[in-house]
Amino acid sequence: MKENTGHIASIIRKFLSDQLTIEEQIELDEWLNANAQNRQILESFRDARNIEEDLSIVRQLDSNKAWDKLNNKNRKTIKPFGKWSLGIAASIIFLMGTFLFWKAKFSQGHSERIHVAINRKQDIAPATSGAVLVLADGTNVPLNGDSTKTLSKNNNLIGNGSELIVKDIDKPIPSQYNLLIVPKASFYKMTLGDGTKVWVNALSQLKFPSQFSTTERRVFLDGEAYFEVAHDPDHPFIVESKGNEIKVLGTHFNVNSYTDLVRTTLAEGRVEVWQDNQHVALSPGEYAAVSKGRLIKGKANLQQDLSWHNNEFYFRKETIVNIAHQLSRWYDLDVKFRGNVQMDKEYTGSIERDVKLSQVLEMLSYVSDLKFDVDGKKLTIETKN
Repeated sequence: MKENTGHIASIIRKFLSDQLTIEEQIELDEWLNANAQNRQILESFRDARNIEEDLSIVRQLDSNKAWDKLNNKNRKTIKPFGKWSLGIAASIIFLMGTFLFWKAKFSQGHSERIHVAINRKQDIAPATSGAVLVLADGTNVPLNGDSTKTLSKNNNLIGNGSELIVKDIDKPIPSQYNLLIVPKASFYKMTLGDGTKVWVNALSQLKFPSQFSTTERRVFLDGEAYFEVAHDPDHPFIVESKGNEIKVLGTHFNVNSYTDLVRTTLAEGRVEVWQDNQHVALSPGEYAAVSKGRLIKGKANLQQDLSWHNNEFYFRKETIVNIAHQLSRWYDLDVKFRGNVQMDKEYTGSIERDVKLSQVLEMLSYVSDLKFDVDGKKLTIETKN
């Protein structure tokens, strides 16, 4: 018996391309004879096109946990898999999840196969680029559309729906701050006067000066943003967020301050994080955060911490509460829980961030014991019956 959870998936790929060995054909036959559902899965895949492309839709699923959860909940209703046991069962979960994502992309009428109730015609699209700029004089300027225009009297702010650029001009400008507001279901990119690039996540605000001072480059963040800071050793770059100060000269890092627990994750370079009289220095791959009043640092999971910037939902041992917050911001949802949902239970899975809501919920349904109901902008999460 092979315990590799991807073994049957590999055999099915070879079967579909007529590359099976005699031994693999025997293994496939035994798997097909073990359960009628296995034969249905194979028949569904037999008609699929671009199998490798379709399989890549679900890039990571914690199959063992998915199977454990489903098996523990439905032990009386799921037939045993005999000698194939846990390894093959996990592969089946992987294959079923992959198949249903293929169905989500290319067909209709499969809602009875998943625990997601949603009207396909009213499916919710992912976040798009856009923001509102509040100028120092209080003027609100929507940042949308393709047309690029000058946005300030000083002619140093130009932008459109994709990016805001702060131009570095020779003449001095009175010390004044502008505010970039990125609402739910939006994201936005901007380039500051020193060349620093900032990607701002949904439901976030970035306060920045029309012109940096002669001693430092300081901005204020509420929410989440990823920074690529232009190197300038004579003018430290400082991100201030809820009592935290992140000081850098030139580097790439992410700051998440959606809650009072401000988390700074360093991708490249070096930064110092300060809170009151405490400070820590970070090297690439490390994070800093406050725990029980102490500023600490540790090894970061870069794929997880930078996932939004890399256009990905990446849930690694995430509670459904944290997942719900991300979905709420990205799809502009009002999320509520019903029944006895375990708020501290952890789930794992990933999918591209530029997909419709239904596809994310389908993935979550297969790696959890939860079901999802969408009515307009309202998402209800409860435990599967």
